[in-house]
Amino acid sequence: MLKKMRWHFILAAMAAVFIMLVVVLAGVNVWNYHNTASRADQRIQEIYTFEAGEATGIEGETGPTAGASQNPEIPPSDTAESLPPVFPDPGQERDPEAPYTTRFFLVKLDENEEITKVSTDFIASVTQEEAEEYARNILNGKRKKGYYKNYRFQILSDNNGKIVIFLNCSMELHSAWNVLLISCLMGIVCFFIVFLLVLLLSRRAMKPYIRNMERQKRFITDASHEIKTPLTSIATSVDVIEMEHGTDEWTDNIHKQTAKMSRMVADLVTLSRLDEENPFPEKIEFSLSDAVWEAAEPFASLAKAQGKAYTQRIEENLTLCGNPDSIRQLISILLDNALKYSDEHGSIRLDVYKVHGKTKIEVFNTCILEDTKNLSRLFDRFYRPDDSRSQKTGGTGIGLSIAQAVAEAYGGKIKVHSKDGKSILFQVSI
Repeated sequence: MLKKMRWHFILAAMAAVFIMLVVVLAGVNVWNYHNTASRADQRIQEIYTFEAGEATGIEGETGPTAGASQNPEIPPSDTAESLPPVFPDPGQERDPEAPYTTRFFLVKLDENEEITKVSTDFIASVTQEEAEEYARNILNGKRKKGYYKNYRFQILSDNNGKIVIFLNCSMELHSAWNVLLISCLMGIVCFFIVFLLVLLLSRRAMKPYIRNMERQKRFITDASHEIKTPLTSIATSVDVIEMEHGTDEWTDNIHKQTAKMSRMVADLVTLSRLDEENPFPEKIEFSLSDAVWEAAEPFASLAKAQGKAYTQRIEENLTLCGNPDSIRQLISILLDNALKYSDEHGSIRLDVYKVHGKTKIEVFNTCILEDTKNLSRLFDRFYRPDDSRSQKTGGTGIGLSIAQAVAEAYGGKIKVHSKDGKSILFQVSI
């Protein structure tokens, strides 16, 4: 149990770290992507502003290529002034290198979306036919701006129609991809470093809880020994009284209560032992099928005597490594619970089989359940869904807690289900 709790602590801590890393990395990369797209959109707007100015202020040659060199490589210095300014506004600082690093092409269309002009003078990797194809593909879509291959595009409108501007962002996208890759790698490295630190420090973090658990176990063990002495004395005294004065309802009640207290003390000691880190110090491989047969045999006769239908299906040659007494106790608790709480002339069924590498133990019985929402609380210690009925059956409220502890000691789970409130099914998976 302590080992499982330690791993639960580690998993909870690592889940918190993982969520924090995902949020931080996602925030950084989303911000970087948004910033890259914003700069590209701003550059496209500046190209559009220049193109619109050239179209209205210069006759003959229009567009960003007026007077520019036809060489797609870095233009010579004598043509630098004819390149489109990256920062056309007087209030903005102009980057003198921007005209030499900005690579773009544009396609103009009239009101009928017929191509009237294609400019590829400022890019070397795209032909006029490819530019027209890119523009048609963009226009067939629904987006007004976005990315197409390695280009950031925008569809802008003017009085004469539309203009589609493509800005080469291969360097920016490559840089954003590198940031994503490096940040993810750093996140993975940090995650494993934190995992190692949590793994090393978890023992120290669990020490207070382990100390409290040990004190609780010591208290239960000491208290059980202290309680056994007066219980034995009470039982002996009652026997002497019955020998001298005979039996009556008072002595019978004392016998019942002392027997109940003795069972409760024994159950608490069993729970304390099962909560230890190694509940089965001496494990052996035993026949699970035989252990279940031995534990279930007396309950078949009891069910028949009470007029209840009892069936069982136990798969042969099932084996398990652990303590056979614990499995017998588990089966006895579940079948005893089914006998006590099944309705009159009801049915009880025991199934033990193996499926998908797991051993399944199922105990089904018919009964009337008033509350099916709190079935999981049946495994709580001293929980009683119906106090009056529990008093009649003589239960202590610890049996199902022991069954759960046994299942968990084998690394398994126990669950309870009720489909219609008229039956109940306990399922152990090991």
